[in-house]
Amino acid sequence: MRGLAALALGLSAAALSGCGFQPLYGEKGVGTAAAEKLNDIDISPIPDREGQKLRNLLIDKFYTSGRPGNPRYRLDVSVSAVEQKLALQKDATAVRAQLLVNAPYRLIEVGSGKVVFQSNSRSMISYNTLEQHYAAIVTMENAYDRALTDISNDITTRVAMYMGRGS
Repeated sequence: MRGLAALALGLSAAALSGCGFQPLYGEKGVGTAAAEKLNDIDISPIPDREGQKLRNLLIDKFYTSGRPGNPRYRLDVSVSAVEQKLALQKDATAVRAQLLVNAPYRLIEVGSGKVVFQSNSRSMISYNTLEQHYAAIVTMENAYDRALTDISNDITTRVAMYMGRGS
């Protein structure tokens, strides 16, 4: 039984190596890993407090060895959010809310000003609404933080995939 499992694992590994699969953050045979290419991207300032938080999350993910001195690309991101009240009670107060955060972004080649990649990242977070003022503020901030973390992960993955294609 173990021999059969080892054979199946070996065949799976052989099949993956022949299909062109390449690890996103690992080294390819020749060239630089996508994670290192993220160091060639300057992240533009993003307005508002949520934008600052998103930019800081992206900086933490993009720059493993310090900020770029002479970046080839610039990442422009904007953030917008909409809150929807859900689960209304008889007195029209909501006990549940949903936060939809939208972040369109563009990767621009600095030398030519050409947009080389653009996309949109979204995150939808549900949370309980609370009667106590401070607790309600903290709950909403936590929802924003979770949404911005999701968006930063998505942007990082998509941009790294683009950069890994040999741009």
